[in-house]
Amino acid sequence: MINLALLWHMHQPYYEDLATGEHILPWVRLHAIKDYWGMVAMLEEFPGIRVTFNLVPSLVRQVQAFAEDRARDRHLAIGLKPAAELTPEEARWMVANGFHAPYNRMIGPYPRYAELHAARMERRAFGEGELRDLQIWHKLTWMDPDLLVRDSRLAALIRKDRGFSEDDKVLLRRIELELLSRVVPAYRQASARGQAELSTSPFYHPILPLLCDSGAHQYAHPGAPRPRQRFRRPEDARLQIDRAIAFHEATFGSRPSGMWPSEGSVSDEAVGLIADAG
Repeated sequence: MINLALLWHMHQPYYEDLATGEHILPWVRLHAIKDYWGMVAMLEEFPGIRVTFNLVPSLVRQVQAFAEDRARDRHLAIGLKPAAELTPEEARWMVANGFHAPYNRMIGPYPRYAELHAARMERRAFGEGELRDLQIWHKLTWMDPDLLVRDSRLAALIRKDRGFSEDDKVLLRRIELELLSRVVPAYRQASARGQAELSTSPFYHPILPLLCDSGAHQYAHPGAPRPRQRFRRPEDARLQIDRAIAFHEATFGSRPSGMWPSEGSVSDEAVGLIADAG
């Protein structure tokens, strides 16, 4: 018998520009509807499996904001705008940025999306109908693969393939919000069933050893270049740890099972701070 520990590290940077409120990249939202829910929901099919999910607070906080329809990114804003109202600059942007997905798995299998991709590669003009179809496919292909089969509404959109309407976009947005709202509860439920241990990381994913002391890298790389001025803020490191634990407990109803240091980076001082907080 093999004893195998499965640890999934769920992390995204904090993408929100605090000056504008815009999330500069769409990866939290897109991975939430494709991976973050599906990976934990899959456990229900295999009740004997036990896994550990490390949920970084900076990720979870953004998922919550998108689920509550409080967050925006440019892909979302332009993707939801009526195709007939897109400015020429917005239309060009949509064509340039509407294919962020692996071709063989997420574009090529769908005839219309592959056709639109070919048009883009050939620099052909996109009319209103092509733009609307692209708005749909850019989001539809990011939906959880199992859900694309099981959800009759999504399956109908897959079968429709092209000639989408603005009502189709509204429906897809509604499904997106439904799916986003399932993410955090799914992890809480998996933990309550005893199928998932939930751990955390320092709140904004800082490299704790360097936050504690910028000279920490000298232990691993003696003689490496040093900053002109030594940086040492162990109190900030402790705050990142404390905030992560408090956020996790408020979100999931219990203290985290452990803490995964950002990027797996450790030092004696950083480990001591984590141990003291535990």
